[in-house]
Amino acid sequence: MARKANAWAGLSAAELRQAYEVALETRASIIASMTMKTRGEGVEFWIGGPGEEIHGSATALGFHRVVREERDEPGTLAYFCHYRSDALAAMTAALRGHGDFMEAYFRQAFGRVTDPHSGGRQMVMHLCAPEIGLMPVQSPVGMQLGKACGYARGLQLRGQPGLAVAIVGDGTTAESDMHEAMTAASLWRLPLVIIVTDNHVAITVKPEDGRGIKSFERYAEAFGLQYFECDGNDFLGTWRTTVECARAVLSEGRAALLHATVPRLMGHSSSSGGQFEYDEPDPLLEFGSWLGREGVLPESAIFRRGEVDRRKSYFEIHELGSLMREKLDRVRVTLAQVRAEPMPSPAVDLFTHAHPPYPEVDEPEASTRPTRIQFNEAINLALDRTLAEGRAAMWGQDVGARGGIFQCSVGLIEKYPDRVRDAPINEPLIVGTATGAALHPELVLLPEIQFGDYALNCLHWFVHLGNLHWTTNGQISPNVTVRFPVDPVQGGAVYHSMSGDGFFGNVPGLVITCPSTAWDAYGLLRTSAEYRGPVLQMEPKRLYRMRLGPALPGEPADARALRERRAESGELPVDDFRVPFGRAARRRSGDDVTVVSWGWTAWQAAAAADRLLEDRGIRADVFDLRTLVPYDRDAILESARRTGKVLIAQADRTFAGFGRQIQGDVVEALPGVTARLIGQLNVPAVAQARVLEDAIVLQEDGIYDAIQALCDAPAQAFMDSELHWLRRAPGRSSD
Repeated sequence: MARKANAWAGLSAAELRQAYEVALETRASIIASMTMKTRGEGVEFWIGGPGEEIHGSATALGFHRVVREERDEPGTLAYFCHYRSDALAAMTAALRGHGDFMEAYFRQAFGRVTDPHSGGRQMVMHLCAPEIGLMPVQSPVGMQLGKACGYARGLQLRGQPGLAVAIVGDGTTAESDMHEAMTAASLWRLPLVIIVTDNHVAITVKPEDGRGIKSFERYAEAFGLQYFECDGNDFLGTWRTTVECARAVLSEGRAALLHATVPRLMGHSSSSGGQFEYDEPDPLLEFGSWLGREGVLPESAIFRRGEVDRRKSYFEIHELGSLMREKLDRVRVTLAQVRAEPMPSPAVDLFTHAHPPYPEVDEPEASTRPTRIQFNEAINLALDRTLAEGRAAMWGQDVGARGGIFQCSVGLIEKYPDRVRDAPINEPLIVGTATGAALHPELVLLPEIQFGDYALNCLHWFVHLGNLHWTTNGQISPNVTVRFPVDPVQGGAVYHSMSGDGFFGNVPGLVITCPSTAWDAYGLLRTSAEYRGPVLQMEPKRLYRMRLGPALPGEPADARALRERRAESGELPVDDFRVPFGRAARRRSGDDVTVVSWGWTAWQAAAAADRLLEDRGIRADVFDLRTLVPYDRDAILESARRTGKVLIAQADRTFAGFGRQIQGDVVEALPGVTARLIGQLNVPAVAQARVLEDAIVLQEDGIYDAIQALCDAPAQAFMDSELHWLRRAPGRSSD
């Protein structure tokens, strides 16, 4: 067999047989799944890649050989599969000693609670098995590219030898994700292979209408990537090309684009055609015939096509051979087993893994002294200490030499040159690669978006980050904290004045923080770095160079001592501490009206409350939420029960803003309590002219007037204190 092994490009007869058996089992599973969908037998939806079995098994075998077997220690091999990568995933599982891929496939197809990929939460071929290198799949295929780039960057950060492999179809090359991935791969010299499986159609759209790349080779060359191509119908050709490509990327430290021509033998999914294309050449049949001619398998084992009669089922018009009979027997046994397994329980499983556990935090008691530390200095210190722990990385626009446009990352690139870097002007690239890097559970990612307005084109990523823990049934917990400045201030105009809470506050699975003091900015960021889930930290621009709130723990009382100790150590002399998620800060205490706010508006509310106390004797209970999601619902409701009147003041527009959620919660939980919301006017954007900005944006006087009007209105119901229905306003007689 040694001579034959050389003829077979270094593959043994056992490896060839294994690849063929995996391909057969994949085809049997696909046909069974599609048939059951057509008959209404429990499969809700089917999607997959019949015709790609040979390409998939050869590709997996090639990467496994180079990355896992040719090294002294096996390297890390991570696949970001297409939902058509059935055989590649199955072959990977087999090579890693997991022989139960078929069971997992049908458990997902039938939506069983035993589904190891998602617990019944994802459709078939939306895999997640990170222990064997199968990273989570989502329906928007292009997002695989950003995650693969990020994962490859994570390998670099960890000093871990290995390779990230992203698989997309030719239709996906028209998406912006492709340009983002090619840019990241080029600039960061990533250990990455992007495979384009080209079947010349995107659902039903042909290349002449669906893709602009005329030459994949020139496209790769333009970005400085290596280029390879193969015929995915040819097992040995695919194997050779894959091995050559993997070796080149690992040896040269330069990413590659691999273009593979593959057939599509059925429609895109069960919703677009379940008929098998018998008129197209079938690589599975050709590979089997070749194995028979080469003497790898006896003729009796080979799966062959008989006379095509479209009135018959797929397997009825084929000569099964002994191996396919074995696979079909296994399919029948597996189906009987899986059908008997339980469905997820709405009572038990619905909210399981909705988000990772929040860190348990003991916040120190706040000082009565005001801080001398600026908001941006506190953020810088939190970032510095998180990076110093050795697990974090940060990238974004101008975060390097400039130190961020608001100086939050000053000096960090000099201290951590391998883990702080500038990024292209491409927000989805910044967040998408951070998401991929966070698939390394050892890493903490701290991407920065320069302005909150430019985070809008990251909504896709925020939604994915928010549902990733839930859709993978708790397997993936991405530690990503995305920071960005928000809110209108001083002539920012359109695209530099947006508040993010209305847009992002309703994305499930995210934690959203909005600090208003140096204390909170530091403590919340440190907590976020320890949380095994995604966080959006929205930072009001007005606050960056302000000194507001209590002195930080350990902060010297004397300004001179603060300067001297900072000069000596190069760091602010502050103790390390945390601020918990979901706990509001009471900025003023009172029993007449509850005021709820966050960010800069919380300080406007506190100032308005101080004036009302002096002018009218109105005592407001002023809360600064600090965390919007989760927000401190219990504290707000407790105060509302006492006061009977609630004002929510936000910098964002009132229409469909986050404050409406708080208002709704109060009204539903406490019938009779009056709850009002004020905020920015509902115009399309903040204007450049200062007179228009001042008219659009919520001002302190507006909060003052709203509190006064609310307190002057009659109480609507009897609350905990009988005085609420007797009096008309604090400080007045009831006559």
